[in-house]
Amino acid sequence: MVSVVQVYNAVKNIANKEQKGFITPAVFNSFAPIAQMSIYNEMFAELVTAKRINRQNFDPGRDKSLRKQKLEDLAFYKRRHDGGQVSFGTIFKPSDLSRIISITAGEVASGSGTVSSSRVDCDIIYDPEKFDRISGSLLSGPTVSFPIALVSTNTIEIIPIVSNVVLNYYAKPTSFDSAGEIHDGPPFYSVQQITTPTGDQVDIPNSSSRDFMLPPHYLNEVVAEILKLIGVRLRDNAVSTFSIQEEASE
Repeated sequence: MVSVVQVYNAVKNIANKEQKGFITPAVFNSFAPIAQMSIYNEMFAELVTAKRINRQNFDPGRDKSLRKQKLEDLAFYKRRHDGGQVSFGTIFKPSDLSRIISITAGEVASGSGTVSSSRVDCDIIYDPEKFDRISGSLLSGPTVSFPIALVSTNTIEIIPIVSNVVLNYYAKPTSFDSAGEIHDGPPFYSVQQITTPTGDQVDIPNSSSRDFMLPPHYLNEVVAEILKLIGVRLRDNAVSTFSIQEEASE
């Protein structure tokens, strides 16, 4: 995970140096989930780029390293949903689903009973017209060995009706609470006001804060993305320099 406290402190200090004024927790929290989603989507874009470079064989050594890194990063979001027996050929999509990896099935129900088979991949379709065309075809229609799945807004329709459905997917990034447990809400920085021995009122982070659901090495990227959203044009290595200074002071 990426610490929301570290990100906020970095954003606040760099924005102050760039004369952008004080960044309040409210302003920070309005940009935090946007920045996280942008970085999450960029992981997939970079994976596609790495695959394309690999096919073109421009720099296979570097590409394999980049592709491996992105796959490791995205493994952070992999989830498995056991759909079990499909009712009337339809299962409901998990609420945290972002992108489908695969849909597989075991036993397949037929008119004469249940036919046992090894697990098979469902052909995933997003176009309803194509789904109707294939499902109604006498030559290329779905079979027990080649089922098809139509992905809609809230449901996934599978033909023929199957059992032991397993949906593998990437989950949407949300946040981690102070105990390290996944939380449904977005990352945000929460503070409480305390009085110092000298009588000053200061804000400190409290346990209600939620950390970013990103691998730890994305700290600098999160800081840079939020600063960009705020309107700070970074000088070269500004975020990296701040991180080095922070580590040195710890």
